[in-house]
Amino acid sequence: MTTTNKDKLTNIFSFFNHGGDHYFKEKRMVISSTDAWGVLRKDLIDTLGIQRAKRFLLRYGWNCGKNEARMLKDLVNWESDLEWLVAGTQMHQIGGRVLSYPEHFEVDMEKGTFDVSGHWIDSYEAKQHLQHYSLYHEPICYFLIGYGGGYTSECLGKKVIFKEMHCVGKGDKQCSYVAKTVEEWGSEIEDEIINYEEQDIADELDIVYRRVERQSEVLHVGTSITKNLTSALLQGKGMDDFAKMLAEDLSMPVLIQNQYFDYIAHYFDETRPHVQQYNREKIQDFIEKQFSKHVLTQTEPFEIGPDQNLLISPIIIQNDVYGYISIYREGAPFGDAETDFLERAASICAVKMLNERTAIQTEERMKGDLLEELFKGETDPANIIKRFSYFGYNINKSQYVLTIEFPNQSLFPYLEENTQSKANNVSKELMNFFNREETYYQTTFIKLEKYRKVTVLIPNEYLQKKKIGIKQFAQHCYELLQRNDGTPPIYIGVSKLCSDVGQYSKRFKEANKSIEVAKAKNRLMNVSNSSVVHADELGHIMILLDARKPEELLEYANEFLFDLKTYDGKNSTELVRTLYYYIENECNLHKTAREMNVSISGMRYRINRIEELIQVDLSKASSKFEIQISLQTYMAFNLL
Repeated sequence: MTTTNKDKLTNIFSFFNHGGDHYFKEKRMVISSTDAWGVLRKDLIDTLGIQRAKRFLLRYGWNCGKNEARMLKDLVNWESDLEWLVAGTQMHQIGGRVLSYPEHFEVDMEKGTFDVSGHWIDSYEAKQHLQHYSLYHEPICYFLIGYGGGYTSECLGKKVIFKEMHCVGKGDKQCSYVAKTVEEWGSEIEDEIINYEEQDIADELDIVYRRVERQSEVLHVGTSITKNLTSALLQGKGMDDFAKMLAEDLSMPVLIQNQYFDYIAHYFDETRPHVQQYNREKIQDFIEKQFSKHVLTQTEPFEIGPDQNLLISPIIIQNDVYGYISIYREGAPFGDAETDFLERAASICAVKMLNERTAIQTEERMKGDLLEELFKGETDPANIIKRFSYFGYNINKSQYVLTIEFPNQSLFPYLEENTQSKANNVSKELMNFFNREETYYQTTFIKLEKYRKVTVLIPNEYLQKKKIGIKQFAQHCYELLQRNDGTPPIYIGVSKLCSDVGQYSKRFKEANKSIEVAKAKNRLMNVSNSSVVHADELGHIMILLDARKPEELLEYANEFLFDLKTYDGKNSTELVRTLYYYIENECNLHKTAREMNVSISGMRYRINRIEELIQVDLSKASSKFEIQISLQTYMAFNLL
């Protein structure tokens, strides 16, 4: 500056009262409090939304900086353009906006280069933001950024963009900035440039108005969907009504499926031109392939063909997926509004399914209680038949009793958590299988779940529809459960065909006794194998166990095996086990020795010792028969 006509910047801010007017030298000025400015800023954000308000404040700050730079250029005789440029930081302080100081300053006014970084202390804009809002996820000193860019751009003659790197408004300790020319920023600033484009405030308000109108329409549709579906739920209407209501509200096809991808309900208006290409089977195939290996846990859009869009939302009950609800549209992809609508519908479908599930579980529990009475054999058969008929079930038809015993986890504390989880899931997987079969074959399985056992009545007419025998069916259940590797043994016992209501108690005992025989064999053979046992395969032992006085059969078995079993206990030998293998292998010495991994001479010694202890000749057929009955009786009475 010149010494004769030099005014310091801090001295030229003088006031002349002319009827309430204030002047910056001869330039008229208006002073406003930061609180009032903060309210204006808040109103802009609330009206326009923070991103559009950001653009408005940036451009406002830019023009303020640009105009003040022009004003100062004419008011002061600057020694250099650089001094004029640096005065912008003083204007921040004089205006009460912020204390600004550079940390890195590399500027060449002649070359037009500008690379500056620094800090803003005590930003009024950050303070005002935090008075009205919580911390934001990005810097919010929009006016300061705009002002710095406008002022320096006017001085440098090239466009300079300020970028706030840290901000008190987003939780940082202080505000900091970096400023460069557009050329020096390069592609790094591409997303910011659009914020400085001129746009009339009326256009901004028009955009906001259209957005509000759209949101109002979305709210209206969403409220209508919720109201209609809730009303249908309270009136006890079914999924078909839900699908129709949603399809009419959204004007697009609606599909509702269970977790097995079977259709529960679907609806679409075939007269509408935009659904002429709609193919329900194609959509079902797509969903099955998409989720055959993983479960959808949140709403997702899919493109199943050119301009063919599908939006799917899972129906979740207690963290498990029980089905899917989908909408289909040709043309534009789905947006947030449709996602919101579908998730509302999915929630109400979940409540509907939960209600039905609770009702079914209550009915199943009541049927199970009746079945337990039936198995005890203490109730008048006619009374049981009548009570089952109240549920629309004919208990007097031909059925098999199938009992499944799951492992007791408390007996397997050594299992890892993952294996424990698998053991927990086998029962659920089996129940899902029975549910699918009921739906597909239009049949009913009466089930009794108690302790570690599930007992199910398998209708013979169902097996005939499925064209499968009871042995094949039981084996299929066994294989289904054994998919979970590492689970402890699972036993399945199957009774003979029950053709009369009075036989259920006997058949129930048959199925359970079959399991006991299987467990006894495992113990005797020192193995831990799951197995399926059919009562009709046990032959004469089941007939003998059904005798009037089974204790006599046990006494008979003791005559042959008690001394042998006692000897094993005292001497830690395996003579009973050896005898079992020997009889099972039709008294073949070499085969028995090979299976038990014992030498021929050792096996001969064992056989001779057995004959001495029980005083029988194992080469005689009558002895073999008596021993076989004795061994099976011990297994049936759980004594091996």
